[in-house]
Amino acid sequence: MSSERPRFTTACLDPAMPPASRAAALELLNTRLHAALQSVVAAEVAAGNRVSDAGADWPDPGSVHVTLCDRFGDRHANENVVFSLCDDPHYWHADYSTVDVPRHLLIC
Repeated sequence: MSSERPRFTTACLDPAMPPASRAAALELLNTRLHAALQSVVAAEVAAGNRVSDAGADWPDPGSVHVTLCDRFGDRHANENVVFSLCDDPHYWHADYSTVDVPRHLLIC
């Protein structure tokens, strides 16, 4: 994994994301999202997936959570991020979470 962090632009965002949410989402993606999850998001975006939502302080205070539009599999799991299949229609299909605290979360 490269030590250089990806730089996210509006191209990674779902066109349906409200304009008022875009700047805040990009700020979280570029400055607060854990580097290991930044790499996963970058790979997913390169494959055509898009960010539909991003927020802070959930699931832990100080963490970031990001939602992608399309489902993903476990191909990005490594020593820094854990893949979990939820597959609950009331919540989400799957997620990656960081092993560090606060726990950052990427869901689809």
